[in-house]
Amino acid sequence: MKLEELLEKVPPQLRPICSKYAPGLVAMTAEEFCAWLEMLIVGKTAEAWGAVVKKLDNAELLRTWQRLGERWDEANARNAQRLALQREAAMAVLKVLLGASLALVGL
Repeated sequence: MKLEELLEKVPPQLRPICSKYAPGLVAMTAEEFCAWLEMLIVGKTAEAWGAVVKKLDNAELLRTWQRLGERWDEANARNAQRLALQREAAMAVLKVLLGASLALVGL
């Protein structure tokens, strides 16, 4: 079966995406494709799509993918810092409330 025949079976709204990334999947060996499927199954979607993009003959798309991945990682790091600060603030408030409660009951 040819790529064009497969694309005919894809819903029309997904054809642009499939036609863009299918050549990357077709370029994979059977072992690479199995590893790709396993990445998707265990939730490593970014890594899986990165593998497909690397198989495509499109250096600009690969650079864009890498740039977006770096920005995503930076945003995740910022969010982790914010969450840590929020937890720290919540613990400080809870400690004050615990101290006030203990003082109120005479302990």
